[in-house]
Amino acid sequence: MPHHLRYQSKTWATQHIVSRCLQGFSFLKPTKETNAVIRGIFCYSIHSFEHAIEVHHYAFLSNHFHLLISAEKTEHMSQFVGHFKSNLARELGRIHDWHGTMWHKRFSNEEILDEDALEEIFKYITQNSVKEGLVDHPSEWAGVHGYHQLVEGKELSGDRLDRTKLYRARGRASARGQIVNEWDYTTKYKAILTPPPMWRGDTKEEYRERCKRMCDQAIEEALSKREKTSMGMCKVMGQDVYKARFTKRSPRPLCRTKCIERLKEFKAAYFAFKSQFQEASATLREAIAMGLENINIRFPEGGVPLFGGCSFESAT
Repeated sequence: MPHHLRYQSKTWATQHIVSRCLQGFSFLKPTKETNAVIRGIFCYSIHSFEHAIEVHHYAFLSNHFHLLISAEKTEHMSQFVGHFKSNLARELGRIHDWHGTMWHKRFSNEEILDEDALEEIFKYITQNSVKEGLVDHPSEWAGVHGYHQLVEGKELSGDRLDRTKLYRARGRASARGQIVNEWDYTTKYKAILTPPPMWRGDTKEEYRERCKRMCDQAIEEALSKREKTSMGMCKVMGQDVYKARFTKRSPRPLCRTKCIERLKEFKAAYFAFKSQFQEASATLREAIAMGLENINIRFPEGGVPLFGGCSFESAT
């Protein structure tokens, strides 16, 4: 089945992001070292895109992760997730001695169109680690999970080592017989989870209470639906990182909404965008194949233009 084009219908749209590890391998298994790397790279990526994206919730399980974010533009969403995943993969590759891709296909994104859908996705992300029968409560999950910040009020922070600067410093120091300390090239980053635009009217206390209420409901629902008792963190930590885990998954939806009219409007806008994007793409590829210069192409708003939309003068 073909992938949906990256698209959002408005600025600062809220998106549910899902990305899975290759073959279901547990590259994200919550060891102390892995958690430190995830926190460091996650906070570094949020800092790098602080004026273009906002993070509202997240959950990292052993073989996949969920993000609830809002982005000013589709490009910013795509760039942020790509930045995070590529930097994370490089660090995890060192931990697991893994060479090559770590991710299964591309990440999926679904725009959240109304408050009912937003609450549903918020709860769904919270349920991760509980609904799978790994633990009985998100607070018991040893991995990186938004519950710890949203409800428990813990700080989200991490250290990120700049390996490029470290490598250059070691090259200079080697000739002098000096030793370079990694901590001289390590920066601590902090990140704050913000309310989604739809809930921006809440005070700090109201939003904290909203999060606690939704998390409590989500956990109760997850416990009532699952059939097995929890595995517990001891068994989770004993699992083989390289054991393939495949689960049956339905195609990701274009968007999330409880309103039929909103769904129809979004689909109409998306397919109009898709038609214009494909037409612009075909025109551009044909011009490149013919070796033409001074190509004037305009890609439709809402997506991610080919070549960043900057290599060619924009106008239809």
